[in-house]
Amino acid sequence: MKVTAVGPQMRAFNSRVRQFSAQAHFTRPTVVFVKEAAVRQNSLLGPADKQFPLPGDVCHKVLLQDQPVTKRSVAPSVADQNVHSVEELLSSNRVESDPQYLAQIQESVLEEAQANAGDWPVEVIVQECPRLLKKDMKHLFPGMNFDNANVTVMNITQKTENDMKAWSDEMEQERHMLTASFISSASAIATTLRRCGYWADFIDPSSGRPYLGKFTNHTLFETDDAYKDMGFQIEDLGCCKVLQHIAWGTHAFVGTLFTDAPADCQIVQDIVRKVNNDDVVVQNRE
Repeated sequence: MKVTAVGPQMRAFNSRVRQFSAQAHFTRPTVVFVKEAAVRQNSLLGPADKQFPLPGDVCHKVLLQDQPVTKRSVAPSVADQNVHSVEELLSSNRVESDPQYLAQIQESVLEEAQANAGDWPVEVIVQECPRLLKKDMKHLFPGMNFDNANVTVMNITQKTENDMKAWSDEMEQERHMLTASFISSASAIATTLRRCGYWADFIDPSSGRPYLGKFTNHTLFETDDAYKDMGFQIEDLGCCKVLQHIAWGTHAFVGTLFTDAPADCQIVQDIVRKVNNDDVVVQNRE
């Protein structure tokens, strides 16, 4: 049998071991009470004194106590306690907070971001998910099966005022506003698709993880090579990578949404028309 114990850190483990080794250990001797009386002629008739019922007129010390014996409460074992995985603890579904308060905070942040957002062009391109990216979908969205499912990618690209490859306070502030703006738009699109019976989720640009789905260690950032198969270019600057738009260069911010709705279905085309206010261009990839 092998028993393994895992602690939070080695320093705390050593401290507990030192405290345990310094504790005093002793064993109390067993106390046996014997009645001094004359030996009976016939011991088969049973004990003469019920206080000394054992053979040889012997009893345990517990029988001589006047107060009743109280049972010690036994603490529940670790195996009986609830065990939760790291995935469940980090999942957004387990956040036990006031949902109304969280909704108000999120709505106020998004409204402020939309009010401060600049009047820059927005491009929406809908296409079938590339094969290489589709193979990684099971890691990006755990619990979902995309083997025989149709997966559509919707990239929402916003033109930026600042160059995304040159860091500055203005660039970082603009990126935060564009992130909030994309989350607002993507949430509305995902809600519409789900109401129509389709699955939909999008990637949080700040973390690279699904915004509505379960927590996962797999991420997808805008500098991933998968965006090369979706019409973008990735420029390697040595210290970092930057996404390049075919028309706007590095003055671009892209957000990605996934759904199992076909790219040529009516609801997807209506969403693209509403965003672009122009003709729909659906790019299909073999």
